[in-house]
Amino acid sequence: MGTDFTQLNALLKEDNILTYKMQYQLFYSPGAKKDMTLWFGDGAAMMLDHSLHIFGKEETLDRFLTGLSPGEYSFFGVAIDLLPLIQKHFTDISSDENCTAYTLDPEDFTGTTEPLGNLSVEDAPLINQLWAYKHPGSEEYFRDIIKAYPSSAIRVDGKLAGWAVCYDAIDDMVNLGSLRVLVPYRHRGYGKKLASSLIAKVLAMGKTPMIHIVDSNIASRNLSMGVGFKSYAKKIFWGSGQKK
Repeated sequence: MGTDFTQLNALLKEDNILTYKMQYQLFYSPGAKKDMTLWFGDGAAMMLDHSLHIFGKEETLDRFLTGLSPGEYSFFGVAIDLLPLIQKHFTDISSDENCTAYTLDPEDFTGTTEPLGNLSVEDAPLINQLWAYKHPGSEEYFRDIIKAYPSSAIRVDGKLAGWAVCYDAIDDMVNLGSLRVLVPYRHRGYGKKLASSLIAKVLAMGKTPMIHIVDSNIASRNLSMGVGFKSYAKKIFWGSGQKK
């Protein structure tokens, strides 16, 4: 029997923040299904693409993980509550920097609504060059998301001074990121202008803006909470481990 994607979608929508990437890969990313393995049933889902995504009932996930082949895996945005389960099945577990998710409701938005233009695909090489997570294919990734989603850009004398992008979107949420102001243009309030502009564009789409901020990045956290973002209560784990 094939996967019941209606039931799977209903399960994932129980927590859009924990499952947005699974939702995006399964339902919104063209061609993504052919490059993934999916486990679903009994109140849980597990997906393997470039990383391992797990969500739902622990006893079902335990069964899924038991059948997973040995090897090294990365974990994407797993609820920290599931870390003991990961430790049961994996060794040599390493954690990326602690990160918190934030979302913004329209009534909480306190940023300005100064309109800013969008990025162009010609900006992709520079954005990719300065991206902390640059990898083979990431420049093309930026070209694709610049064409597909809203973005915001500030240019000074025709040169790109700062930007913010949308990484991906599901039906009711958009993941924002890569907000950067180049060094010569900092301390001019450009960061808040970029964040506010992109948030306004996402809200105009009728979608909820969502971001992830490394806990040590106090400046980004203060900027985001200053325009109305609120933190998600559950801690989220990114990392890697060796399947036993």
